[in-house]
Amino acid sequence: MPEALLLDQLESVDRVVESLEKIEGILRDNARILGRTAEKMKGTALAFENAWRKIITNVAQGKTTPMQAARPGLYSDFEKRLELLKQAHALLTRFQNQGWTDLPDPDFLLPEIAGMEGLKARVFDPWQSADDLEDLAVRDYSLTTADLDQIGPQRRPPASWYAEESKPF
Repeated sequence: MPEALLLDQLESVDRVVESLEKIEGILRDNARILGRTAEKMKGTALAFENAWRKIITNVAQGKTTPMQAARPGLYSDFEKRLELLKQAHALLTRFQNQGWTDLPDPDFLLPEIAGMEGLKARVFDPWQSADDLEDLAVRDYSLTTADLDQIGPQRRPPASWYAEESKPF
């Protein structure tokens, strides 16, 4: 009699097993979606590096003000993507630690995360003002030897430099 009361209160084992199997199936499906989504994030660091190069070019063309105005939105997107990379890595690691081998190795995201963190430290952290942006753009603007050869003859030092008697170096 007490066993019957207990069994009435508990779901049947079959229904519990069926529910757990459904949950496991949903988790596996979501884990696969996570794996595919994470693989699509390859190249994120390069994409933001390329965006930085375009910003540098725009600053060199005298478009500092619009580039500075775009910083908050760009930085927000950057932070969101970096956080997504870290979350994807953590989730894939958790699934991998549970023995799910049909997912990509989470460590493929580590170079992306490192690249983004490097860009953050090198560019986004020091870039607060328009003056900062111009300083960073000068630092990162790449001129080839051919560019310098073309610019050099057009940009002679001031005559006062030739008349200078002191030795600054």
